[in-house]
Amino acid sequence: MKIIGTKTVFQGEYLKVKETHFISESGVKGTWEYIEKGSGIPFVVIFALTRDKEVLLEKIYRVPFQEQVLELPSGMNDMEGESEVKAAKRELFEETGYQAKTIIPVFKCSVSPATSTHEGSFYFAPDVEYVGGNRTDEVEEIEVIKVPLKELVNYVQEQGKNMKISDRILAIVPILQVKGLIKL
Repeated sequence: MKIIGTKTVFQGEYLKVKETHFISESGVKGTWEYIEKGSGIPFVVIFALTRDKEVLLEKIYRVPFQEQVLELPSGMNDMEGESEVKAAKRELFEETGYQAKTIIPVFKCSVSPATSTHEGSFYFAPDVEYVGGNRTDEVEEIEVIKVPLKELVNYVQEQGKNMKISDRILAIVPILQVKGLIKL
């Protein structure tokens, strides 16, 4: 594929919509539209497990869907000089009031690579402890839910009948199992 050119067709505070013109190997001209988010700032997602083997989930209102979505705690690594591990610990605390002493990197990925350049990392936080004082962003409406690890898959499937579910919740489970970090 040969890239002819790229231009920004919309510039918002947090997103850019770009349009790239190209010629495929077979000579076909095309245009691809995609989103750049946060000036390349990566996201962090945390699979947090309490001492009682409960997974922390969040019901969070997402404006694009205009309804609540069930997700894992997550956020942006947007503090200058902050490592991804520190961002994961900070986001977990800010959104849930839980503190992680240990954060284990699990994998890096891109989200919707056909339509976005957004990339990030998944982390496992075993044995998190509630310390209170969570302070969510003023615009985020978050309800923290604890689900027993052994019931997670069934819980997510059942909730999926009534609300949107982030695929991140179950995407990380088999990787955590293969790495020997959890047992369902």
